[in-house]
Amino acid sequence: MSALEFTAALQRRWYVLALAGLFTLVGMWAVHVRPLSYQGCGGLYFAAPYTEGNIYLESPESLAVVTGMVTQTMMSQPMQQRMGASGVTDYVVTQTNTGEIRFPNYQQPTMQVCTTSTTPLGTVSAAQLVTSDIRSVLHQMQAAQHVPADSFITATQLTPAVPVPIIGRPSLAYLGVLLIGAIAAVPLALWSDSLFRYLGCRRRAAQRGYP
Repeated sequence: MSALEFTAALQRRWYVLALAGLFTLVGMWAVHVRPLSYQGCGGLYFAAPYTEGNIYLESPESLAVVTGMVTQTMMSQPMQQRMGASGVTDYVVTQTNTGEIRFPNYQQPTMQVCTTSTTPLGTVSAAQLVTSDIRSVLHQMQAAQHVPADSFITATQLTPAVPVPIIGRPSLAYLGVLLIGAIAAVPLALWSDSLFRYLGCRRRAAQRGYP
């Protein structure tokens, strides 16, 4: 197809280009009005008791193991379903450490709790619900092993979850929608031009009595 034929085809199917442009504008509007999200991350500190009698603390690394067990429980599918039923649909629990990567401090493990919601209050409430369930899981683990109450491992909040807006880069989203619309519009116009011309030829042939 020559450049002249290409231009002529687009001119004939200008309404296809206009329709694609309309859908592109709708897509850009959807990007513009999308709900803003907020994320907040808080920290928990797992502390060993001063008294003995806790079966989970048989070695210096045991506290980190317990933190890992709680983390896995919180991120398990049944727990995520339970949290979803409570309204917490987007959260991440990660085991962290007070030491360094090369020199981890297993005696002082920590945990990071991150939640995401469409409102600042929803983010804070979700973090509180997740933190409450973390303490509940930790308590149930120790109670099941008949650990004395004064020998319980505790989870103390280090930092609260402070909501921060997730702004993103809408300009890139606009550009992406625009490019998709432009890339799709031209082939669609050329395809529809070939189709309509073919159907027109068939219709004229039928009117003249040709098969």
